Amino acid sequence: MSRGLAAQGDARLRELGGGVECASAIDGARRLAAGSILPALMSCFLEHESKPFDLLRELRRVLRPDGAVVIKVPNLACWDRLRRGDRWCGFRYPDHVNYLTPTTLARLAAQAGYRVVRQGASDRVPTIDNMYAVLGPA
Repeated sequence: MSRGLAAQGDARLRELGGGVECASAIDGARRLAAGSILPALMSCFLEHESKPFDLLRELRRVLRPDGAVVIKVPNLACWDRLRRGDRWCGFRYPDHVNYLTPTTLARLAAQAGYRVVRQGASDRVPTIDNMYAVLGPA
């Protein structure tokens, strides 16, 4: 993380009422006030987080009651992974440290205090390597 770029971004966003935290995701979330955020977007991120449960729990603390966490991750249950096995494009060692299926994502979410608000058939198409989910407070 670049402290200089974070400072530049922070200066610009402060004018709009926001800011930039130069920290890990968990540490950055810990700096936020309880109930202070409406959406949290984790697009192509959760598969890189070494402590996904801890991060989701901390986001649960700072999420407003009407808030949501939007997630996009590789789908370990997709047909391409089943067909290609170890040669699947979603296996990206060492930067991907988590691999989730719709079932395991729902289980992780429930354990962290969420309910799956949306993960319909179009959000987890088995012929597509990625899946989406919207989580809300349980």
